[in-house]
Amino acid sequence: MSRCTHPEVTGHCGIVFYDDLSKLVVMKTSLTYGFIMTLCGAFISLALFFSDFHADPDKLKLAQNIGLVTGIIISVGCVLLGMREKRADTPADKPWGYGSALGTGVMIGLFGALFGAVYNYVYFAFIDPNFREVILQAQIAALEARNLSSAQIEKAEPMIRKMLHPAIMTGIGAITAFLWNLVVSLIVAAFVKSRVASAPAAPTAPAA
Repeated sequence: MSRCTHPEVTGHCGIVFYDDLSKLVVMKTSLTYGFIMTLCGAFISLALFFSDFHADPDKLKLAQNIGLVTGIIISVGCVLLGMREKRADTPADKPWGYGSALGTGVMIGLFGALFGAVYNYVYFAFIDPNFREVILQAQIAALEARNLSSAQIEKAEPMIRKMLHPAIMTGIGAITAFLWNLVVSLIVAAFVKSRVASAPAAPTAPAA
């Protein structure tokens, strides 16, 4: 926390303290909801794994659709809850608007993408290394459906395998997740930019 170097200046210490405290609140909120985002995504991923959706190329499309729908719900939910918590923690005399909400959402999305990258690498490299072969088979089937020749498919296979390396899939996934969370934050911030109006205090009855 920054130290007040000019205590003789009225209000200087309070401003420094609030700025540092605000940064800590944003960081705590971002870390918390970013981690929750990854935890929920990991739960869905492991549920699909144990249900053998990641072991059959014919089930891969359905698994991807399930992951997409649940991913949208998780992303919107975590960003929304995080923004609302940060808004509630912001003092009434301090500014709060679209930029504040968006900044909170971006940080949540960033940490969610970073935590998710760690989990995804562990999943691809150690939990289910065969998943890459399932994706490869699905990709080859898609090429065959486009009436590509065996020679063309054989030529494309090494590149597909290269793109299915755990590190590359993790990197692409992290970038995609962050960009998606950014889009979600841009939209959700519009609904959280205003403070909740407090109910007016009830008038006190005059003393008899």
